Amino acid sequence: MTRAVVFIDFDGTISPVDISNTFFTRFAGRDAADAVEQWKQGLISSCKCLERELDAFEGDIESLREFAREQPIDKGFYALREECLRWQVEVIVVSDGLDFYIEAFFARYGLDVCLFSNRLEVVGGHRKLEFPYHNAECGACGNCKSSHVERAKQVGKFIVYIGDGLSDKCAVGKADLVFAKGDLEAYCTKHGIPHVAFENLTQVTEHLKSLDIGTPLSKR
Repeated sequence: MTRAVVFIDFDGTISPVDISNTFFTRFAGRDAADAVEQWKQGLISSCKCLERELDAFEGDIESLREFAREQPIDKGFYALREECLRWQVEVIVVSDGLDFYIEAFFARYGLDVCLFSNRLEVVGGHRKLEFPYHNAECGACGNCKSSHVERAKQVGKFIVYIGDGLSDKCAVGKADLVFAKGDLEAYCTKHGIPHVAFENLTQVTEHLKSLDIGTPLSKR
């Protein structure tokens, strides 16, 4: 059994762009932009933020997927996945965004990933927003990343966590090794959470290569 598991954020981490908030702030008007700012300040939950962003956007929601397909990927993610595969370490993408555009992004780059995120279905022009991984006891995030980490910890996994934003802050306190940038790095520094600062995923991969976090395929 794999000794470690890597949890990695999507918006701002795998894609350097926060796709959801950038799209809605740019194309959905003032209320969407206000919702993002209120979420960043902790005044509303990410669930409420997503609901308001979707309500504010009156165009064809398919354009969100088109926008996602146009966004860049941190090319270090390819090497990270390859290194984890070599060491039999599972890579799990955890996002407080929407599968609606994240899956389109990964398809654009030819990647098949394990993904936990919020869900958006569009049937007959009707938008259905769901939060299957919401933790009602906390309520801050649509997708409780901390819960995913806790389940892996319970079966004895060594937790590597990689992220950049506010939705990652609860999870990092339960991880064994944290890679942080952006708002998450500032949060870890402020609260004394041990972490490795990074700018891109190539740096993360190079650091992980020096650690014994799995079993090489050649030793199976």
